[in-house]
Amino acid sequence: MEAAQRIRLVRIIEKMEKNPAFSNKLGIKNTSEYLAEKEQKK
Repeated sequence: MEAAQRIRLVRIIEKMEKNPAFSNKLGIKNTSEYLAEKEQKK
C-alpha cells in the first residue's frame, strides 16, 4: 500500500469518527457498537 493510500484511509477514518452520518452513508458501522447489538440479540 502506498503512502498516499494510507493517508487517504486515515482521513476517511477520522471523518467517520467525527461524523457518524458519514459512516452511515458509506454503510460502515462502528464494530464495537455492532458487537454490542449482536450480544443483546442473544
